[in-house]
Amino acid sequence: MIRSVFLGFFLVLVASAHAVIDEKPAEKLPNIVIFILDDVGQKDIGAYGNPFVHTPNIDKLAAEGMRFDNAFLTTSSCSPSRASILTGKYPSATRAPNLHDPLPSDQVSLPQLLQQAGYYTASVGKWHLGDAFQSHFDRVVDAREESGSADWLPELARRPEGKPYFFWFASKDAHAPYYWSTPLRRHDPSKLVVPSNTEDNASTRQFIADYYDEIARADENVGKVIASLRQQGELDNTLVIVLSDNGSQISGFKTTLYDDGLKTPLIMRFPSLIKSGSSNHQLVSSVDLLPTVLTLAGLQTGQSEDGVSLLASLANPDVPVRNYIYAERNRHGSMAFERALRTSDFLYKRNYYQRKLCDPYADSLFDPDRPIDIVHEEFYHLKSDPKTRKNLVAEREFGAELNSARTKLSHIMSQSSQHPPSLILEQCPRRGWADRIRWPLISQD
Repeated sequence: MIRSVFLGFFLVLVASAHAVIDEKPAEKLPNIVIFILDDVGQKDIGAYGNPFVHTPNIDKLAAEGMRFDNAFLTTSSCSPSRASILTGKYPSATRAPNLHDPLPSDQVSLPQLLQQAGYYTASVGKWHLGDAFQSHFDRVVDAREESGSADWLPELARRPEGKPYFFWFASKDAHAPYYWSTPLRRHDPSKLVVPSNTEDNASTRQFIADYYDEIARADENVGKVIASLRQQGELDNTLVIVLSDNGSQISGFKTTLYDDGLKTPLIMRFPSLIKSGSSNHQLVSSVDLLPTVLTLAGLQTGQSEDGVSLLASLANPDVPVRNYIYAERNRHGSMAFERALRTSDFLYKRNYYQRKLCDPYADSLFDPDRPIDIVHEEFYHLKSDPKTRKNLVAEREFGAELNSARTKLSHIMSQSSQHPPSLILEQCPRRGWADRIRWPLISQD
């Protein structure tokens, strides 16, 4: 009798223990919030050393997270850059390599994979990816409000309760032309530094001040979302990412494959993995964001993306990520077909088609110290020549490195449908610097 009572009591304890285990909630999936700025170069953010621009909220995210100093885009052109980020593929592989190309709906994407895993997914702000691809999000709000943010806070509040979420907050700041209801006037034109390749006058200074004001407005909108998440107790379970879609409008590097055209501010905050106030000097590509987010969420990455997960380097910034970055320049207004491969020490660039030599917006015309003649191949030693002045293609000193870059670039290009045109190099008569420069140095696309 006693043994029967003891056995029954033991079985009740085991059943109770299993019940407690079964009732334990599953580990909460991380939320994902990506802020993508428009036409904001890496040097145009306070956290990267700009002493003039007012970006306290983004700077605070960097102080609480990780700043990437060698983060590169796959192209310095808006819509193909965004398509590349969302698919984890190089521009040609997305089948939307040119400005304004719609992204095909059959492309596997980050929001689609997160949606299938139970995430609520929303894009709010600048769209620029075509109608068909909207099906990859639960909700798309394609509008520009006077704030530049298309009302991020109301859309954040619309998210369903009890579900993890992915928000793609796409600002239209700081793309020209500028829209203001009441200008911020945070930046005094008289106190700014004008780039050395640009005429220093009142118009130039006002343009830079307006550009910085729009960056400041984008920063304010980022801050409002962060404050809301912090107040709701959800910020620390949210991977926050801030980056831009292409290089700065000032200095004329937008659309080019040089560092100032491709380098993006990239800041991530996720305190359970990322040490606050850390900086990462590893080479990173924007295609790495898709596998990083999926891995963090415990999801399988696709088989065709070109990126690699950054998780190991987020935990320890001394862990290398990749040996090189690859980038493309395709049609952005005028026709172009250029490819680049950049390592930590070298930049290798091929120019297949250059009709813009007589165009005042051609990259070679912005820099009085850069040769006006465009050649098929460019090769620069970045440690000794960071401004890429001396083309080393004909030099023997770095022959092995040049051949290695050639081989790698050709291999990458062979992996997707790319059809370089016959090499065309049109020559322009040399003109004085004053005749070659126009301001503002902006693209209206």
